[in-house]
Amino acid sequence: MLIPGIDMRNAFAKSGVILSLVAALAACATTATKAPVAPAAASVPVAYGHVDVSHRPPGDADGYRPPLKVGVLLPLSGGLAVAAAPVRDGYMAGYYNERRRRPEVHFYDSSIGANAAYAKAVADGVDYVVGPLGREGVSELFGKDGLKVPVLALNQSDAKTPPGSLSFALSPEDEAEAIAQAQLSSGIHRAIVIAGGEAIQKRAATAFIGYFNAHGGKAAPAIAHGDALGDELQKAAKALGGADGVFLALKGDQIEAIVPKLAASPVANARRFASSQIQLGIGKGDDSALDGIVFPTEAWNVRKTALAPSASSLAALSPTARGAASKLFAFGYDAWLITAYPEHLNGGREGGVRGATGDLHIDHDGNIVRMPGWSVFRQGQPVPLAER
Repeated sequence: MLIPGIDMRNAFAKSGVILSLVAALAACATTATKAPVAPAAASVPVAYGHVDVSHRPPGDADGYRPPLKVGVLLPLSGGLAVAAAPVRDGYMAGYYNERRRRPEVHFYDSSIGANAAYAKAVADGVDYVVGPLGREGVSELFGKDGLKVPVLALNQSDAKTPPGSLSFALSPEDEAEAIAQAQLSSGIHRAIVIAGGEAIQKRAATAFIGYFNAHGGKAAPAIAHGDALGDELQKAAKALGGADGVFLALKGDQIEAIVPKLAASPVANARRFASSQIQLGIGKGDDSALDGIVFPTEAWNVRKTALAPSASSLAALSPTARGAASKLFAFGYDAWLITAYPEHLNGGREGGVRGATGDLHIDHDGNIVRMPGWSVFRQGQPVPLAER
């Protein structure tokens, strides 16, 4: 299925702003003024087999080297179609931002099954596949014996990423590990973790603790968000011998509800970091209780790069680039950048892809590792945290 523009082509053609821009995760008592610096993910050479573009036409001086014909596997029908729409639109936003040679892009409904959609795309002659979006679909596809055409999967699974293919995801585990890296690089060595009861919150807490403890820090077992929080904070701080950092795997309104208990605890002056869920459940009144908390956000909300315009410029053109859908829109945009600038992932130009969701690198297993942008609450509003 070829979707020539998805009603975005005309919008982009009418706006010179977007096309010109292409050529173009604190403290309570002590608020950080600079974005935390985390160690960059180790780059991986071509020898690892996950980024091999030798079959593509020669690239341009800036590393632009897209394939010839792309098949995008997305659930165009069914329950995941709503989530797929901003991913699709973000991908095409990046596509139409580019004035140079662009590949043919064909969309295939992965609701018929990932393997079936992949087989159809390959039969149609694509030389690169983007998707599927669902975790089960990625497992299905990566469980095949050999993939004739390389894949950029838009999720991760327990299945190993095959040589020549990549996995890219916006997972709570990846985000939590980035926060742990940022805390460690900011000089935090003893952290208390408070998590809510949702699965995504528990996953983030587990990932944070695992990474933090494995890289020289000491994090206490996660404390459940609840009535006994005050006593649990006392116990955790005593067990650690004090704490200089707090990670809050909670929504914003949940954090606001426990701020008085934090202020009356041994971690009153510990620097506070939160997951991106801090942006949920707020905006109904005074949110100044969140002041000083650092959290990850999409990079194009806080800075510009040559490869990605500002979020606001695209939000003016597409409803899927605004509000809750904007994160998935940025995810789709970065999927295009990975498609078009694969050699950046090898640690050459810029040491990665400086994209919309963050700085993207490849690990030894073919997973795209993301270092997000960072914001902090000040006077009840999230503001960008300046990069060092």
